[in-house]
Parts: sequence; C-alpha cells; structure tokens
Amino acid sequence: MVTIDKLKEELKKRLPKERFEHSANVAEMSIELNKIWGGDVQKLLYAAYLHDIARGMSGEKLIKIAKENNYKINDIEYMNPVLLHSVVGAIIAKKEFGITDPVILNCIKYHTTGRKGITLNEAIIYVADFTERGRNFEDAKIVREISFKDLKEAVLKETELNVYFLMKQRKPIHTYTIEMFNDLLKNEIR
Repeated sequence: MVTIDKLKEELKKRLPKERFEHSANVAEMSIELNKIWGGDVQKLLYAAYLHDIARGMSGEKLIKIAKENNYKINDIEYMNPVLLHSVVGAIIAKKEFGITDPVILNCIKYHTTGRKGITLNEAIIYVADFTERGRNFEDAKIVREISFKDLKEAVLKETELNVYFLMKQRKPIHTYTIEMFNDLLKNEIR
C-alpha cells in the first residue's frame, strides 16, 4: 500500500487544486472527529484523501468503470450517476493505489450515501466530508457544531438536510441513505 505522503504527492498531480484542498480539509476534520469519537486515524486519512478521487469524472465514465468492475448499478444511480463517484473511488483506491483494507474502501464507497449499519470510521468520513472547514454554508456549520457533541446526531442531521435539499431539487434519494437514517433512529453507529 502506498504511504500517505506518496498518496498526497500523486493526488496533487491528479486532482484539481480545489478538490485536493477539499480532501486535505476532510482529512483534518477526520482527525478532529477521531480525537473525540475514536476510530482508526490512519485509515481515516487514507479514506479522506481518496474519497473524491473519481468526483470529477463524467456520468458515462463512472457507469463504464462501475460496470467493468461488476458493480450492479441501481436505478437511482443511473438517474444520478454522480453517486457512483464513491463506488468508483473505492475501485480506483484498490486498483491504482493498492488499498485492500475493507475499512478504508467502505469509508470511500459510502461517504456520499451512508448505509444501514454505518460504522464509526464511515460516519466520521461521511460527516467530515460535509463539515470540513472549507464548507462555509449554514447547514455545514450546523452539522459541524453537532458533530463535536454527538456524532450520531450529526449523521442524522446531515442526512435530514441532504434529503430535504434533494427533495427540493426533485432529485432521487439513494435507498442506502434512507436505510441508514431509519437504522440510526433505533441503533447506534457500529
């Protein structure tokens, strides 16, 4: 597996400056949240830096890579292919950067949608992506404040705000997101 320093060097070459800065900010927020909630800081750093490796790809390219790697694309992902950047990001992390740890790969894969049974590390990346310090919109500030007091509540609030936004935009909501929300109403982060 590539070292964090080598990974950062490669990502600086591959990602637009703004996307790399966002990833670095997600890494910093992950460290902050890790200090409060625990988790595996090394795995969080890999996931944070790699989470948006496929974010700039076209919908067509995301669909093509997902299919080539035997990922079963659902109707919601066909309707909104940008959702596949998480799945394809995990594929790229494995194939191009030698990441085989399922904790890291799942953090990348579920950073956008979440999932039923979300783990501590996944929840940290999910929240850090939304609340990193470069995000100055009001909803990010609200969730950031909550995240330092109650991680589960931060995941629920972020999901609530995202679902509301998607509904206003008349965009489909991934079933993983709804399943995660419902699961967290009765269970803790695993």
